[in-house]
Amino acid sequence: MVAHFKVVAGYTPIHKITRENVEKLLGRRAPWFRQGQLRGDDKHFALCPYCDTPIQLKGVYKQKENSPRPYGSHTGTAILGFPFNELDLAFCPYRLKTHSHNKHVRREMGPVAQQLIDMAIAEFDRIVLILRDDFGFAFSDAFAGRMLKQWFDSEGYLYTGANLRNLPWMIAYFGPTQSLFMQPVGENVELATLILAQVPQASISPSGRLEKGSAWYALDLQCLHHRAEIKAEDGTLIESLILRVQDFTKTNEAAKAPTIFTKQLLFTPERFESLIHTSPERARRNTQLLKLAQDIAKNRSK
Repeated sequence: MVAHFKVVAGYTPIHKITRENVEKLLGRRAPWFRQGQLRGDDKHFALCPYCDTPIQLKGVYKQKENSPRPYGSHTGTAILGFPFNELDLAFCPYRLKTHSHNKHVRREMGPVAQQLIDMAIAEFDRIVLILRDDFGFAFSDAFAGRMLKQWFDSEGYLYTGANLRNLPWMIAYFGPTQSLFMQPVGENVELATLILAQVPQASISPSGRLEKGSAWYALDLQCLHHRAEIKAEDGTLIESLILRVQDFTKTNEAAKAPTIFTKQLLFTPERFESLIHTSPERARRNTQLLKLAQDIAKNRSK
């Protein structure tokens, strides 16, 4: 049972399914409204914010005992006035039977995948802003670029767990294992404290950058373990990753490398969507990151 809806397709505002939002944003106009012979037969339609296929909004006026809140139910078929793609519907997180995805499985190209590619390029600076906040330190542009490149190379936009609301974290998920050398890890106090306590040869500069220490060492970061769960009580989709930093000084095997730091990254798509819909006069864009994303995409297409 989908808890949110969109009025039109694309990266457009997302709204919680409530009677107030339905009346204000959809009204009683086609294609969002279909009048029945009786008031109880009236139907409202909108779009699923995860797969851009039509959903019928139920329980808006008359709620059932087993569903005490309004919700959206996928129509499963085309509805006049709305886009519909069977492939994207099949991989909507509200239609998949499992939410522990195989990172190596890919689906065919469809409208959602193309939207993800377009948004990865057009909104890369905002994606990086979200991930820097989640990581707890402002990793370099080059670090960010390597994540995006690997996302393209791995066709992360075709991953079965990719949807229209989790793009920033999917780019982190498909990013390569990366060295923290010269990254400003000092901005993350917990991470910096654990590094100094567990890797005595490490050194962090007064500005917070991880630098050469008393001896060679190797600290790498990776995002892994994508998990998704739909809360039964309100239909909310909860997604997460694990950010992990390991010490590869004495081994190249992940299973043997000591873990220095872990953090669960809970996806908060509203933060990303709020940035996307910031009015142009208030938006502060990072043109350098946008140029980097364009170059990565251009080189990929050659």
